[in-house]
Amino acid sequence: MRAHWISLLLGLGLLMGALSFHAYATSLPDEPIRATITGEPVVDGTAALVFHGGPHPRWTSRVLDKLAARDMKATFFVVGAQVNEHPELVRRMVAEGHEVGVSGFRSGETTRLGTAFAQNALADTVNVHTGLSEPEPDTPDLHRYDAKQIAADLDPDRVIRLHVTSTTPGVIDLLADALPDRRFTTLTTATGRGAAMSDAWFGARVTGYAQSWSQRHGDVVATILGIICAVVAVFALLRTVMQLGLAHTSRRLHREIEVRPHAPPVSVIVPAYNEAANIAAAVRSIVNSEHPADVEVVVVDDGSTDGTAQVVEALNLPGVRVVSQSNLGKFAALNAGIALARHDALVLVDGDTVFEPDTVSKVVRPLGDTGVGAVSGNVKVANRGGLLGRWQHLEYCAGSNLDRQILNALECIPTIPGAIGAFRRDAVDEVGGISPDTLAEDTDLTMAITRAGWRVVYEPAARAWTEVPTSARGLYKQRYRWSYGTFQSMWKHRPALREEGRMGRFGLLYLLVFHVVLPVLAPALDVYVLYGAFVADAPWALVIWAAFLAVQTASAGYALRLDGESLKPLWAFPLQQLAYRQLTYLVVVQSLVTALHGTPLKWQTARRSGLAEVATG
Repeated sequence: MRAHWISLLLGLGLLMGALSFHAYATSLPDEPIRATITGEPVVDGTAALVFHGGPHPRWTSRVLDKLAARDMKATFFVVGAQVNEHPELVRRMVAEGHEVGVSGFRSGETTRLGTAFAQNALADTVNVHTGLSEPEPDTPDLHRYDAKQIAADLDPDRVIRLHVTSTTPGVIDLLADALPDRRFTTLTTATGRGAAMSDAWFGARVTGYAQSWSQRHGDVVATILGIICAVVAVFALLRTVMQLGLAHTSRRLHREIEVRPHAPPVSVIVPAYNEAANIAAAVRSIVNSEHPADVEVVVVDDGSTDGTAQVVEALNLPGVRVVSQSNLGKFAALNAGIALARHDALVLVDGDTVFEPDTVSKVVRPLGDTGVGAVSGNVKVANRGGLLGRWQHLEYCAGSNLDRQILNALECIPTIPGAIGAFRRDAVDEVGGISPDTLAEDTDLTMAITRAGWRVVYEPAARAWTEVPTSARGLYKQRYRWSYGTFQSMWKHRPALREEGRMGRFGLLYLLVFHVVLPVLAPALDVYVLYGAFVADAPWALVIWAAFLAVQTASAGYALRLDGESLKPLWAFPLQQLAYRQLTYLVVVQSLVTALHGTPLKWQTARRSGLAEVATG
């Protein structure tokens, strides 16, 4: 997981770096303070012309034309940002035998960092490192606009310094005519110095290329990022509106629809792999159910190595059967349990989940409607004490459960969680049982049942308490498996998009937009806010982000109240958006890449500590 975090941070850092460098390169520095530089004496018979500024697309080319016509050599102190904008002029300078130095990265800038950036620009453009570096001086042509007056003020026995301006070509002609016995040459030659230019090293060329790309394309990147942020904002607000509207509608319809008494005998299937820490509490909670009809429990131990089967057998509880098999995967364990079950009402539950006394009765009651093929229960976080647990508690309430309310109103719930779900045997048999095609067998099964024409509903009163991961590594592994399996299921059931059912028209599209596109694009919003607030001098970006966070926090508070939860954990929601949310982004991105490559994953189990029993006992 560490490598993926490094990759994400590196990618976001490079993006932020490109935007920051573009903003720096294209902004104007403070008003330059140009020093007065006394020209060094030149060797007899020579003259040294030094030009500062540019390369300018109009005046530098004219200066080069004039020097070529007069067979003169000169030295150019270029500006790094202009080198990136007009690299062809610098290449011409070097090709025609002129000497190149740097005066900074932006006009009038004299910082060491600016000089280093300018050196990198030369390295990328002409593979040159120069030993010539000096700030832009105050020259006569900055104050006069008559070439004759400028030429008259110059001392040919010393280095002549000018800027690349509209008057410079005329000054060159006047000096050449006035000094026919002088050889116009480079600064180092005229002053008797050693060679100033050498080959640039590889690192400077690479850095120079990155700087040049950022400067030339940063505006495009910023525009694309802005469009992405607008899309993310629209999707996020749309999801919030749907959550607030449809979730309320789902609860209202749940209250208004008359629920017929329905208490069939139930078979509870518990697939278990290394669940010794929680399995005893899970099985006891099922056996202690207040359901008026028969409840049998079938625990299928899928090759556990921690004595899971022995723990259940030692309980010696009535109505509990334990079946052991080699490690074939969760789908095989579920199918084995279903095959052994005596009743037609099936409840599938994970081995780390604890039921409340009325959970079984409430989760199977909607099966009294003959059109209902499956029922999702309400999964609650048992170990919500620490910060990570509190964040997951908020995610379950304001994310998964609220999504389920929306999709219940749209009649296209795509996932009945493995922690608690009731199924009609006929519906399970019609779709061929639990398929091995995906890692998210619960999502795959739910989608298949919906596509077969059965209704899938949500029963928020059927609560089940599950132990969530207590470490970032465990959480990442779990969410990676969930996300990967969801992508597999979406791909498997893509034909639903061409069907008349609600799964294709609403369910898959909802998952695609809010569980794939939104998480993949959302980090761009964070980068854009940082860029706007701290680089682009747009503090309003933080205000907009804060307002956006306030809306999301209010939505989370509504979700907590809708789920009958206290609002006390809501203080952790802003922190969740700053830190925890980045982990979910990374999970989605990695899962998507893995799914596209077709890399298989195995059924995994997290390290358990029995905290589900503590929360409800």
